[in-house]
Amino acid sequence: MQNKVDLTSVLKRHIRLCKNPTDLKAINIATVVKLEPLTVSLYEGKVLLREDNELYISEWFRFRCNIDGAKWLSEKVKEDLQNANAVKETHSNGGAPCQMPNAITCLADAIDCVATELLALKCDLKLGDYVAVGSLEQTDRYILLDKVL
Repeated sequence: MQNKVDLTSVLKRHIRLCKNPTDLKAINIATVVKLEPLTVSLYEGKVLLREDNELYISEWFRFRCNIDGAKWLSEKVKEDLQNANAVKETHSNGGAPCQMPNAITCLADAIDCVATELLALKCDLKLGDYVAVGSLEQTDRYILLDKVL
């Protein structure tokens, strides 16, 4: 006769054997109180964290904030796509239809999808917005992780 293994007991035993960290750092919700330099407040305004002083900005968050900084995605790309889609060309040999407009339309649609996805990642911070900040190993140092929706 086989011994049945109680999966719950096995999982409990292995979880207890794991070396879980004991010094987990807290994630706090802060409020944006100033944009230049970026300053956020913790604990109902009792603690102010200023960028490059006590507050570091994560690379991912900085990337998201800088998307479309020159307005190419939101303005220039849209205009260029409209111009590309306006191409209506025919072959000079007998006026047979050309597949170039179809190819341009496919490429324009793909570029539009990529631009739309990138613009959806963009993060604009405004006064009063909530952000998640994590405590770093150094005392009184925090990193801005993301905007809280």
